[in-house]
Amino acid sequence: MGLQRLARVGLVVALTLAVPLSAQVAARVATEGGSSAPARSSVAPKGVHVTWATTRRVLDDGRAYFLRAPHCNKDNPACTDLLARPREVVFFLHGAGGPEDRDTAASWLQGLNGFGPDTIFVYGVSQGGTKRFDAGFCCTEEPVDDVGYLMDVVDDIASDWGVDRDRVGATGLSNGGMLALRAGCERPDVFSVVVGLAATYPGSCDAGRLRVGQWHGGEDTTVPLEGGTVTILGHARDIPPVASLAQRMARGSVYMLRVIPGRGHSMTWKDFGRSTTWLLENFR
Repeated sequence: MGLQRLARVGLVVALTLAVPLSAQVAARVATEGGSSAPARSSVAPKGVHVTWATTRRVLDDGRAYFLRAPHCNKDNPACTDLLARPREVVFFLHGAGGPEDRDTAASWLQGLNGFGPDTIFVYGVSQGGTKRFDAGFCCTEEPVDDVGYLMDVVDDIASDWGVDRDRVGATGLSNGGMLALRAGCERPDVFSVVVGLAATYPGSCDAGRLRVGQWHGGEDTTVPLEGGTVTILGHARDIPPVASLAQRMARGSVYMLRVIPGRGHSMTWKDFGRSTTWLLENFR
């Protein structure tokens, strides 16, 4: 039974790419289920009042982003130590046309923070307010260095908070998921775990070891599970089968595909929760 047929029955396909996929691979199929990521300590030192809040920050080139991170009185040395503590950083990238206002970003970041209480979550914003990201094969009218943008954001965060550089990841829906996959495939040295929901990526993905998780609707006609020629945002695009990404990944990588039977091009909060939990659990 092929990967696509196997996935269509609503199970999970997990591959550890210890050898090229064209050779023998270790494959594990598990029934759908949720799990809880172990919470990293967010206990504040005695005498330090810590709040987690969503703020908007602007990079030197004028492009913005939102993040939810800890804040305290920096006049207190214990606060300075707390902010310098290395933390995971995880991006959430919206789909094409997704809102980029403060209230929406704050709502998303607060919800995601519930899955990683001591993780810094970031809500990405498009260049020029187009509400689209450049995933290489989709979805901007002109090329945009969105992978570079994500890397600049990590550096900007590191100027005020400690960042665990081995635990930076990205997740996203549709066009945002495509960018998350592109970022991991092109720069696995920066983004060690990425998740794409209702997304795909047709490019090469062998720059280094990477952990990829994908959540996909079995009846998605916008980004078909089995690939094909489709029209996305007014342009015809040829995309390969979603699971074929595993064939393009480097040795030692991990690939997981969860297909939701009967689902189209959409995800529920439960899907976002499970995928975020998976991402946090798979940081190396």
